[in-house]
Amino acid sequence: MILNKIQIFILLFFATTLGYSQSFNVEQLTKAKLINVSGGASANAIMYSGNAVREPFSYFFNGNININIAGLYNLPFTFSYSTQKFGYTKPVAIKTLSIHPSYKWITTHIGDVNMTFSPYTLNGHLFTGFGVDLTPQGKFKVSAMYGRLLKSNEYNAAIPAVIPTYKRYGYGFKTSYAFDKINLGLIFFKASDVMNSLSNPVPFELGLTPKENVAISFETGFKLFQKLQVMTEYANSSITEDISLNGTAKGKGIGSLFLKSNETTTSQNAIKAQLVYPAGKGTLGLGYERIDPNYRTLGSYYFNNDLENITVNATQQIFKDKVSLALSLGMQKDNLEKQKMSQSKRLVSSLTADYRANQKLNLNFNYSNFQSFTNSRNQFDYINQDPSLVYVDTLNFRQVNQNLGLTANYLIKNDKQLKKSINANFSMQESANQQQGQTVAGGATTFYNSAISYIQGYPTKDLNFMGSINTTYSQMETANSMILGPTLGVTKLLMDRKLNTSFSTSYNSSFSNGTKQNDIFNLRLTGSYLYLEKHNFNMSVISLFGKTTTTKNNDITATLTYAYSFDKIKLRVTPKETKKEEKQQEGNILKINFKDYKLEGTREQITQQLQDLQLRPLPLAETTQLEHLQTLATLTPDEASFKDKVIDYLEEHQTAAEVVKKYNELVVQAIQKIAQEISSKDESFEKAYTTAISRVNSHKLHGKNASEVTDKISYNSYLKLVERSEKAKQKLQAHRFMQTEFSKLSKADAKGLEQNENLLHYNQKEIEEVYKMITDKKPDADIISQLEQNIIPFYHELAVANGINEEVELKYIQK
Repeated sequence: MILNKIQIFILLFFATTLGYSQSFNVEQLTKAKLINVSGGASANAIMYSGNAVREPFSYFFNGNININIAGLYNLPFTFSYSTQKFGYTKPVAIKTLSIHPSYKWITTHIGDVNMTFSPYTLNGHLFTGFGVDLTPQGKFKVSAMYGRLLKSNEYNAAIPAVIPTYKRYGYGFKTSYAFDKINLGLIFFKASDVMNSLSNPVPFELGLTPKENVAISFETGFKLFQKLQVMTEYANSSITEDISLNGTAKGKGIGSLFLKSNETTTSQNAIKAQLVYPAGKGTLGLGYERIDPNYRTLGSYYFNNDLENITVNATQQIFKDKVSLALSLGMQKDNLEKQKMSQSKRLVSSLTADYRANQKLNLNFNYSNFQSFTNSRNQFDYINQDPSLVYVDTLNFRQVNQNLGLTANYLIKNDKQLKKSINANFSMQESANQQQGQTVAGGATTFYNSAISYIQGYPTKDLNFMGSINTTYSQMETANSMILGPTLGVTKLLMDRKLNTSFSTSYNSSFSNGTKQNDIFNLRLTGSYLYLEKHNFNMSVISLFGKTTTTKNNDITATLTYAYSFDKIKLRVTPKETKKEEKQQEGNILKINFKDYKLEGTREQITQQLQDLQLRPLPLAETTQLEHLQTLATLTPDEASFKDKVIDYLEEHQTAAEVVKKYNELVVQAIQKIAQEISSKDESFEKAYTTAISRVNSHKLHGKNASEVTDKISYNSYLKLVERSEKAKQKLQAHRFMQTEFSKLSKADAKGLEQNENLLHYNQKEIEEVYKMITDKKPDADIISQLEQNIIPFYHELAVANGINEEVELKYIQK
């Protein structure tokens, strides 16, 4: 029966994927890098002279090589050699292999792969089989998988450490649909053991039985009151612990409807909810999670269960965005069904405040408090209620940890010739263990760290000076200690910034209970030189002079290191047609074809063509990487190397282009959705304005001069009506400005969106975070929600600044 299912699945799978065989186009594979070799090697020599028990001279070698085949499989090698031992590792025989071909919005997973549907169903479990993710543009998304979760493993009395297992198969799907006002998702996962997959008898004491599991999850996401985001998930996992038993017992959970139930069938639930509300220039969040005791599925290796979590967090920017605040509070407890002899509670709170007074001064404050409570249930209380039998060492244990940090940075001067800055920081860490409300002897410890440093740099000379004073103070019940002392240092870049040199010296003294213990003085000299971006030479010399009340200690350690790194040694298969074309080329005209990119011309012309491949919007890190790859191409000595570097650039460009394309598509979806919402509210904004105006016009004091009014109470009420009408007008003006802007954007083509100045500014602010969300494969619905949350206040600020001059057109007054 299982074999028939596999055959049907394979047939359906290949019937689907063969229709999209372009992802395995032979021409593209021959132009891509077939084999990439990367790695490096280093040699280290250490010379030591001093009082410590160690070798006066030692050396060791390290190296690593990784061979990547067509971007599908890695073969890693590492080796090491020292005066003490020699070791190496090599890739084991290929027992796992996975490939992930994709075409447009279809991604498949073949071989030994893992997928994640949710934390409560299928969560990263490795399986051998097939999977697919379908993410077309629109509202419907689907993921599915089928495969073997576990191999059968026979019991062997000669090797008791090897755990026997039944062969286990699983399948499941995750689907979601985004309606206009709510997103719904459904997850189904089922796993079953094959009862006849073991031949050897298994000892009863091992407790091994064939199992079956069904996990079902329902997900929702929607908005309340137009701003409050609500996300919920309810999951049920039903497991029959031994499917070999006959029985008619029915399980209680919804998952038990899809498996063979008997007296060993159990069912547990998990609930998770999250609320996020944008408030001002920040957010308010509330989260709740509850997982029943013994909750687990056969689609995950590990589960946290028997817990209840409540979290509260808030972020806000105040005082014209100069102050950023972040507050979080969380509480967790276990023993939800009172089955354990003790219950643990944990409370975590934190506060972070960042104050940017101006371009020179920045202050940061952070505080966190972690408290853990364990309340043991005294069994003797149930026997005779004698308070003298309360065991202090096992009841009401509490652990408290507090952390506090303060940092101040002040930029004294910052120009091309001279930079000066001063930094000060202070931190405190406190921990205490308490029982029955009293601190345990020796259970309280407090650490204080402080430092103040000054840096002066000369950018044009690549020269920096640094000085600091550091203090560490620890306080315990039995003793206290302190270490303090200054540090001076200088760094200098030489030989076209390829040689980096530094020198530092420090002196510190340590005290215990006010009595000096020792003095330590050290000197440190380091230098590193980078040659041809591949060869790195490092040298360091450390000299340490220590003195206690009874002894002296002088140590000197010198280290010399050479490291060589190589990457992207490529072996490409060159098609015969390409060789013909190269023979027909005249002069230095080059042709480079890579997937959808076709470049032709001299090196200078192709470099210009690379510059013309602009991507907007793009995060700074990706822009810098592309510029770096382009620079490497221009510096290559020959045409073959130039082609390789250009293909490196095109490969990176294609990856970024796919993300940018996805970003632009999601921005368009967000804009279209907002445009509809704004249009639907237009009449209500106008009605609020006309109602306010009519109240002003119908007031008995309307049109009268203030100097003629004798009834001050009535006049004040009239002025309030005027103020309300003005605010209603401003809201309508801002709304109409946004309506016009979003209407234009929703109808514009790609070129129009790219040239829209306001949208360009928004994209520059948003691209960093959303780019990461796309590369992390976050759901489209979450990304669109993120875009909506930020684009509305962005355009509202523009509307407030520019909409006040707009004429108010009344569209809905019945004539």
